[in-house]
Amino acid sequence: MAVTETSRSRSRGRWDEGERVAFLGSLPVFRQLPPAAIRDVAARIRSRPVVRGDAVFLQEDTASALWILATGRMKLVNETGDGREVIIRLIRPGDIFGGAGVWGEPRYPASAFAQEDSVVLHLLAPEFTALLGVYPELALALIRLLAARLRDAEARIRELQTEQVEQRIANVLLRLANRTGVKTTAGIRIGTALTRLDLAELSGTTLSTASRTLSAWHQRGIVAAGREQVTILQPHALVAIANHLAPDHAVSLRDEARVGRVDRLHRRGAGTLSS
Repeated sequence: MAVTETSRSRSRGRWDEGERVAFLGSLPVFRQLPPAAIRDVAARIRSRPVVRGDAVFLQEDTASALWILATGRMKLVNETGDGREVIIRLIRPGDIFGGAGVWGEPRYPASAFAQEDSVVLHLLAPEFTALLGVYPELALALIRLLAARLRDAEARIRELQTEQVEQRIANVLLRLANRTGVKTTAGIRIGTALTRLDLAELSGTTLSTASRTLSAWHQRGIVAAGREQVTILQPHALVAIANHLAPDHAVSLRDEARVGRVDRLHRRGAGTLSS
């Protein structure tokens, strides 16, 4: 009964301090801190439920807090000048997001929407900034996180400028597999719901192109594509597409390493913080 009540309490966003301590201690940004420091952060942080479709914050809102997704699924969306919405990043449990106020930006550069009923944890930006001054380990962990996200952003920009659509879509699937992949008997299942529109926006193409490409790969047995689920059946073939290699082209040692990373995903813990 206690487990059931705890689960119900969490689903309604009521995480007690002990639960917050345990959750924060499982995240790479916080796990290097001494226990007293984690308790300090947990005492300041608050939880909040978010219903599917609702916004945690909107683009151009005052950047007042740092956010962590505790349960559920979210996406960061940027609205372009012509009114189009582009997915910047998919958020999964354990991800830190919306930290613009911590690194000096007055307003959020994107909106955060819940893709399913979720629970978020939040800490006021001035409080988190103060904690960075008290705990150098936290500042170093945050620098590593931002460096990883910068590398990811640079890779996406390079792909948009230099790669064909099929390559971009393949790279999106490989990145998602690297972050959320789960080993199954069939292959590597991407561990987050992924609509065709999500895939199109993440790869900088149209919905029809993303759908057509995914259907073609499904028919060729490279992926198994369901309504909101993708399983990579042939990692080598997807890496070859991402690198614009002919089907019979030998895969390089670097590409073999990339396949190996995807193939080892099932050994990663669910609390791994994404880039």
